[in-house]
Amino acid sequence: MKRFTKNNFYSILLLSLFCQVAFAQFQLVPLKNTEKNKPSSARITALNLPFFDDFSTSINRPDQSKWQKNGGVSINNTFTNNHPTINVATFDGLNGNGIPYDFVNSLSEGPTDTLTSLPIDLATKTVSDSLYLSFFYRGQGLGDKPDLRDSLRLQFLTNGNIWKTVWIDSAQTISNQFKQAIIPIRAAIYFHSAFQFRFQSYGRQSGQFDVWHLDYVYLDEVKSVLKNGEILRNRSDKNPTTKEVTAIYTRDYATRNQTTSLLKNYSAMPMNQFLVKPEKELADSVKSDVSNLFNNDLLIYPSYSVKNLLNNLTIQKRDSIATFVPKKSFATLQVKNLLDINSLKKDTTRAFLKVKFDVKSGDATAFTVNDTISRYVDLNNYYAYDDGTAEQAAYLKKGFGRFAVQFINNKPDAVTAIRINLQPTVTNLSGKRLTFQILANDKGKIGKILKTISDTINVIKYSATQNSFVEYKIDPVAVTDTFYVGFIQFTDDEPLAIGLDLNTPQFANKNYYNISNEWVQVPKADAPQINSTFIPIKGSLMIRPVMLGKTIPTKPLANEAEIQDKNLMISPNPSTGIFRWNDESLKNVEIYDMTGRNIFQEHTDNQEVNLQNLHTGIYFLRLSNEKNTFVRKIIKE
Repeated sequence: MKRFTKNNFYSILLLSLFCQVAFAQFQLVPLKNTEKNKPSSARITALNLPFFDDFSTSINRPDQSKWQKNGGVSINNTFTNNHPTINVATFDGLNGNGIPYDFVNSLSEGPTDTLTSLPIDLATKTVSDSLYLSFFYRGQGLGDKPDLRDSLRLQFLTNGNIWKTVWIDSAQTISNQFKQAIIPIRAAIYFHSAFQFRFQSYGRQSGQFDVWHLDYVYLDEVKSVLKNGEILRNRSDKNPTTKEVTAIYTRDYATRNQTTSLLKNYSAMPMNQFLVKPEKELADSVKSDVSNLFNNDLLIYPSYSVKNLLNNLTIQKRDSIATFVPKKSFATLQVKNLLDINSLKKDTTRAFLKVKFDVKSGDATAFTVNDTISRYVDLNNYYAYDDGTAEQAAYLKKGFGRFAVQFINNKPDAVTAIRINLQPTVTNLSGKRLTFQILANDKGKIGKILKTISDTINVIKYSATQNSFVEYKIDPVAVTDTFYVGFIQFTDDEPLAIGLDLNTPQFANKNYYNISNEWVQVPKADAPQINSTFIPIKGSLMIRPVMLGKTIPTKPLANEAEIQDKNLMISPNPSTGIFRWNDESLKNVEIYDMTGRNIFQEHTDNQEVNLQNLHTGIYFLRLSNEKNTFVRKIIKE
């Protein structure tokens, strides 16, 4: 379990492409994205065997026809990898509303998420029926690694209504592969009409720490391969000495990892920008994979299609082609990207594309519930690198600094809104001022500030819906080819945490940061790691500019000067009260405290401000005129 006294909080450094720039830390924060419901008091009819769930048909929450409503577990296909089938159940230290179980004590440890089955009628079963509960699990995935004292455990409900722990993994070793656990049901106290089982994680309760993933839960009698000449759905291997079941194989071929994007340069982009150069924007191919959970080789027949859901037109289709999948292994599905661009041009405003792999087999006894996987691509009015889900959050470890994300137009346009995924983690910043910036390009580097947006309307707000964006509308800002959208972080104690998508590492170098006087580009995800203690950020910050879709009148914009212009001097600094500056044009004065709250403002012609009435401490001095804006950190003694 993590403690703030240790540097185990996924600290990372954004490394400069040029070694003369100092290392700048970026802090990663775990997340949660599901809803916790109150338990129902209604009487529930007991389920019958077999009990099976691979979570492939669930969206965000466990299937309520199999699991109790409460528990805080999230269902997703993005928070781990190498899982047996599409979707997993994820356990961590945040409740179903995305709030830590203990938001007061950061070191609090104890039970966290729980996944509890509905009652199952085992009254007619006995030990001789050879009932086994099997499941696949792993720790960490793309989340926080459990420590040695953290655990995932399985409990059975006795006929005396007592929960008994029958299995536990205490994170002694964390594998990058899922392991299968097989638990026999032998004690008579479990053979009753309201039997239940539950999984529960134990770890740090103050955030999305100590993450576990669960997949392919199966409770039934273990049967042989052949019975009355019929091939059954499962079979088992047994230890020749103990006769204990050591593995359970299911006749199942299953889709698994999410489909790659149709687009090469974005996950989503404006339709009018796409149609300018579609050949440049399309990826060469689209990939996914399929796993074979059985102990025999399998021949499958995957097909592929892309459909525009707005007009129901299919713009690419490939019929099934035989594909060999080795036993207990997986095979890659790959299709050349050959969209019918002419059909897209029938509606030049928007297309919402469903990209689907559909896998079939000649085996009539195999499971088919998890044989399809889809991805949606939005060609609308905004740019996005992220895939819409945040696995972690990130913020600048150094208090004052700036962050920006690069976007490239195919033709001139204008930014009319900014969408951002703000995460309620570390500290609640709701209502604090949010300062955006839109910047120009200067020979491949970040250039002048085109617009700074900082007012009483654009304040920090958290969405009540998982993985959602808050949209901030702005007066349109003209942008030509390359432009940058970012924000300013003012304080150390109240960092601005932005959703971080770890499934799009190919776009890591679209991110830039500035903690002094120089913008630094984040290295590519596959760049060599120079420092063994810190890991470069490998993902996309969830910031999306919304485009107007047309150019605006060529009215000259009042370009703002760089916020850290070296020519501006503040003296004395520190000071007991009077602060002076060397630019007589800067007459608008604002003072912010370390929370980003505006506590003072005035217009002056004297090139000085008197802050004798303020308490001692660190503040931010913001000076501006009609064209330029500057910020300096000052110390009041």
